[in-house]
Amino acid sequence: MDVTYENGAALVRTGCFDPRHIFENGQAFRFFPCGENVYEGVANGRYLRVAKTPEGARLYPCTPQEFETVWKHYFDLDRDYETLFSDCGDKALRQGVRYGCGLRVLNQQPFETLVSFIVSANNNVKRIRGILSRICALCGEPFSFEGKTWYRFPRPAALAGLAETELTGCGSGYRAPYIKGAAQMVAEGFPLEALRKMEYADAKRELQRLPGVGPKVADCVLLFSLGFHDAFPADVWIKRVLREHYGFSGNDRQIYEFARGRFGEYAGIAQQYLFFWQRENGRG
Repeated sequence: MDVTYENGAALVRTGCFDPRHIFENGQAFRFFPCGENVYEGVANGRYLRVAKTPEGARLYPCTPQEFETVWKHYFDLDRDYETLFSDCGDKALRQGVRYGCGLRVLNQQPFETLVSFIVSANNNVKRIRGILSRICALCGEPFSFEGKTWYRFPRPAALAGLAETELTGCGSGYRAPYIKGAAQMVAEGFPLEALRKMEYADAKRELQRLPGVGPKVADCVLLFSLGFHDAFPADVWIKRVLREHYGFSGNDRQIYEFARGRFGEYAGIAQQYLFFWQRENGRG
């Protein structure tokens, strides 16, 4: 990876960076398409526009300090995705990696990821984006960039302070009490960051004490914000992959054990390739 800076932007030269594959694979919901393979949104309390270039990506606005302290970690740019599964003998995973080339697993903020995936239950990407946008506008901190108002993700106490009717008014439906309850527990000291130091099974069990958090939501939080790259969220698309390409079906624990044994310590990254490939092709 090589990075240069011009006109307030970072130009990231890497063969493995595709904004559409990053932002349309169900891991983040606050970036929106605004051009041909160009996305804009808010993460880590900052506005960012991400555009595909022939060499990699253009991040704007981005100073050298912001790249080193924020965006390099956010986009997992210290990891060489091109070699992760380069010697893989798995036919389905090879197809997934080829199809999803440029995909990267983001390192998001844990509380935002928690709420996002509580909202995601029995939902689609368009509605999830809309609900989260309305919640952020309701109690997130506003800021301006290039004449437009954006909103940082709400703090736990601010979200917990909303009435359930306010949350249902954002479109969250039956998820409203779960959002409010989880935010209340985090505001009162539930140790999201401390989960990083736990073993996978213990961290997952602890997350499921939060309202609205089942095995899949817990795995999403572990994979997309807490550094558990072996976490393996299993939704309908992944279960279809396992059934059709591996002849495997099982419960939550059995799926994790199968995936960890098959794909190793980066099973979660393999999951993203398989998920993106299956969902995109499954929809024709």
